[in-house]
Amino acid sequence: MAKEHRWSERKPIRLNVSIYYEPLGTISCQTRDISLEGMFVETPDVELPVEAELEVSFTTDNAGKQQEHHMPAYVVHGNDDGAGLMLRHVDYTDFYALRYMLNAA
Repeated sequence: MAKEHRWSERKPIRLNVSIYYEPLGTISCQTRDISLEGMFVETPDVELPVEAELEVSFTTDNAGKQQEHHMPAYVVHGNDDGAGLMLRHVDYTDFYALRYMLNAA
């Protein structure tokens, strides 16, 4: 089982995200909290297996311009409400978008 290593505090942020998990396709959901390394996504109708590899997508507004972000992630833990995801290989644009959201929260 993968072990979660959290280096930054998770903050309660509600954000609409899409998760692409190959066996199920695209799942629309919402975050409960976000950190620079991961997030908890509420997936009440879908159970994602621990260690499942997937892609998280969301859109931010940067000075009136919509910017899409796509980040690989995997499931660290789950329950009936959703799944804790660890982000992998976040590029600078995505990292700064996450940091901006966390600082604004």
